[in-house]
Amino acid sequence: MTSEEPQTPEPAFVPPAPPERSSNDRRNSLLAAGVGLVIVVFIFGFLLPQVIDYEAVFTILRELDPVDYLLIIGAGLILYVPEGALYASLMPGMGLQRGMSAWVASTAVSTTIPGADLIVRYGMYRSWGFGVERTMLGIVLSGLFDNIVKFSLPSIAVILLLVLGVGDLGDFVWIAIIALAVLIVMAVVVIGMVRSEAFTQWLAGKAESFANWGLGKLKRDPVDGLSDRVVGFRDLAIGIVNESGIRALLFSAAGKLWAFVMLVLALRIVGLGADILSLGQIFIVWVIVLLITSIPITPGGVGIAALAYIGLFSQIAGDQYADAIAAGVVLFRLAQWFLPIPIGWVSVGLWRRQIARGRLPDPFTLPTPNGSEASD
Repeated sequence: MTSEEPQTPEPAFVPPAPPERSSNDRRNSLLAAGVGLVIVVFIFGFLLPQVIDYEAVFTILRELDPVDYLLIIGAGLILYVPEGALYASLMPGMGLQRGMSAWVASTAVSTTIPGADLIVRYGMYRSWGFGVERTMLGIVLSGLFDNIVKFSLPSIAVILLLVLGVGDLGDFVWIAIIALAVLIVMAVVVIGMVRSEAFTQWLAGKAESFANWGLGKLKRDPVDGLSDRVVGFRDLAIGIVNESGIRALLFSAAGKLWAFVMLVLALRIVGLGADILSLGQIFIVWVIVLLITSIPITPGGVGIAALAYIGLFSQIAGDQYADAIAAGVVLFRLAQWFLPIPIGWVSVGLWRRQIARGRLPDPFTLPTPNGSEASD
């Protein structure tokens, strides 16, 4: 790893590193994990057995050829490329390999320890030589681009399906309208912040008031000077978005759409052809579940995603296909949800070993940086 001075200096404000977790934080995390576990057990132990026959599902999976599993796993590994490219595009000098490592590591951690993924990404970026502010902006902007794409998909789906002559979209039209409204609000806020420093300060002031109200309810110390901090972020963010925004948007869209391809592939592998579930029908269900699982009810949407996919697809195709649908969903989730967990934790372990051996600095003991950035 080599270091080089950045082309433009970072703003004077440097936000603090993530604080140590208190006993209350750990208690809340354990409570959230317990609630999630109860939900998962309820779904798999009570709800799904009323819809599918587990033995029939496993019979379908056992009868698949090994090449079918290799195919879906290979498709799952390809997903790491656009997702890692999204991370790397917003952190100039990081490189695709480290972008993929950061994505799969944070994905694995978020699936098993909700909330800790941001700390892992922060730590990786800092140990690779990126400044605190650049690190935090990279994390925020990747989430922003992901949400822009996510909330655009329902409207795109409606337009495409109408062009293809699918006139009866049912309640999906309302989902698209709600998603479009959220997207418009996001766009107004982002454009306002880019065009006006005064708007940015006003918005930050409102956010600070709201945050302090919530912190007061939790008996925590209030934050101060948030507007100055956000304005500092704004100036750097504009430069990054102007340089890499289009690429980041395309990479985010590519990652989302590749996940859709994986779902189609999984359903086709178990024998659910276009005469049973068309591409348009699969796309609508995929978008709905994508939005549902955006709400962090359980880590990685475990249980929630399976229930939604099986229930919605069964309504379309018929209950007689429920077992085959469940088998297809298992294949898809194997590659999309489960596969990143072991790979990601290996990535975390290798990163921590580099720190232990002195090849990378410990990110949480680094002094405040002077703006130097990493490059491969």
